[in-house]
Amino acid sequence: MQEKEEYRSEINLLDYINILARHKNLIIITVAITVVATAIISFLSPKIYEAKAVIMPVAQSQEPSGMSAVALQFGITTNQTSNTSELFSLLQSNILMERVIIKNNLVPVFFGEEAKGKKENELIWDGIRYLKNSIYKVRDNKRDGIIELSVEFKDPEMSASILTGILAELTDYMSSEAKRVAATNKNYLESLIDKNSDPLIKQKIYALIARQIEVSMMAEVKENFAFKILDPPKIPDRKMRPHISMNIMLSFIISLVGGICLAFIMEHIERSKKSMHKPGN
Repeated sequence: MQEKEEYRSEINLLDYINILARHKNLIIITVAITVVATAIISFLSPKIYEAKAVIMPVAQSQEPSGMSAVALQFGITTNQTSNTSELFSLLQSNILMERVIIKNNLVPVFFGEEAKGKKENELIWDGIRYLKNSIYKVRDNKRDGIIELSVEFKDPEMSASILTGILAELTDYMSSEAKRVAATNKNYLESLIDKNSDPLIKQKIYALIARQIEVSMMAEVKENFAFKILDPPKIPDRKMRPHISMNIMLSFIISLVGGICLAFIMEHIERSKKSMHKPGN
């Protein structure tokens, strides 16, 4: 009984091999066309380069509890640096993307001749969408407390330049916002001096004014004000895609499997036709 089962399995295996042998030309042609087409497309596809950068938010300075309480009493905040979530949100904001596009004149770089005839506002929005959806990526690495940025572009120098521009605009924007808030707080606190006759309250107001001046001076320096650049953008020396050899290997495997499946389908169709033409059917 066992010998019969082994014999049947050998026959079934031989049947499969015979089917593949009968349709070997179909399999070879399928594999050849797919591999050649993949190779041509891979060779003709533009090379894409990726520039990377890593930044780390600067830890917020801890104000004395008394100073913070007094500041809140007057309706102002004393901590001016941003935490990771705020920095991450700003890196993906439309306002930052718009500043980068305008400052670095990226519309012609992104769209070339396609930009002609369009309104400026439309081009800016197209540029923002192109940046955020196609070439620019931000990842919040919560485990290490860092933020990873990357820009993919066909020109290696431009990919690094765009990423450098993003970090520069981020620094300028956060610095200017910190100075604006500090100036607003300072003016408000100065207006309270004449309204309060209590020497103790005046002393606290002067301390808060001094703090706002300190924040404004720190923001003026800019470097390491809100974040540190741990790994600055560099011009990539190798393309990130296309992976020609990998694409060819994958196309070979997929087309081989597809060719084998196609061979069995063709065999099934041929047998169905023969059974239909047999006498008595």
